[in-house]
Amino acid sequence: MHKKLLIVIFTISIIMIQVSCGSSKPINTFSAHVLDNITTIINETALISEPATPQIEKVAKENADKTRKEVLPAADSFTEYTGKLNNNIVECYVANNKCGIAITSTSNSFGGQITVITGIDKEGAITKIKVLGHADTAGLGTKAMTSEYLKTYKGIKELTASSIKEESNIDYVVGATVSSEGVFNAVKAALQQYKDYNILNNM
Repeated sequence: MHKKLLIVIFTISIIMIQVSCGSSKPINTFSAHVLDNITTIINETALISEPATPQIEKVAKENADKTRKEVLPAADSFTEYTGKLNNNIVECYVANNKCGIAITSTSNSFGGQITVITGIDKEGAITKIKVLGHADTAGLGTKAMTSEYLKTYKGIKELTASSIKEESNIDYVVGATVSSEGVFNAVKAALQQYKDYNILNNM
């Protein structure tokens, strides 16, 4: 549809040029030649762009798997879990060697939604977490997103408190309490997803 529209537009443009120059003749040889070249360019552009989508998807998947492997280093490759997802769970990917699972989850934070990916091993313990996106204040809320702080979640199997301030396993960051709470709730949701559906044994 776009290709045909471009050809029509260029054809009309050539005709208008001829009219403005005082010519009432049909498109002359030069104009026809120009139109042929334009059509060739449009066709070649379409051929180049058509296979681009699968390539883009391939690169996107490779980058996503790289992030999953970052939080679950023992994984070889990943397969998406297509079963039930709890609230605030975006997606789950199981390591094909069954070493664990990478779960992406969201929660409310100071600036809005925060997105976290959590690696959980086959024993149900957190291997690593990483913040993928947020809208919190740089230098304040982001204090609860540093690699040093996020390391404190490693090895944890359960978060039972309703608030991070009441959780004995994790400390919150002073000055970034709301952001700490956002990370806490996202990770808590990931652990609950893992626990509820025994995902590793159901793939």
